[in-house]
Amino acid sequence: MDFSDLIAIKIKEIMKQKEVTIYRLENLSGVYSSTISMFLTRQTKTIRLENLLYICEGLGISLTEFFRDERFKEAEANEWLKKKKEK
Repeated sequence: MDFSDLIAIKIKEIMKQKEVTIYRLENLSGVYSSTISMFLTRQTKTIRLENLLYICEGLGISLTEFFRDERFKEAEANEWLKKKKEK
């Protein structure tokens, strides 16, 4: 699984657990709902670290807690690996 896909999955899981909508997360984090939505629906594959920090703060967790998930140990940067092989 690609690293950014896992980040999106993790955000969705926390949002569901805390019963937070995208619009509520915008109010809590200061990150535009359109930015959050585009990332969560995978219309864009990247998220700025700063935005992820704001999202985590809005959800009441730290980046450390967010990345403590064991699944991140298995995640790969597939797009980067693909580009590296093409060179």
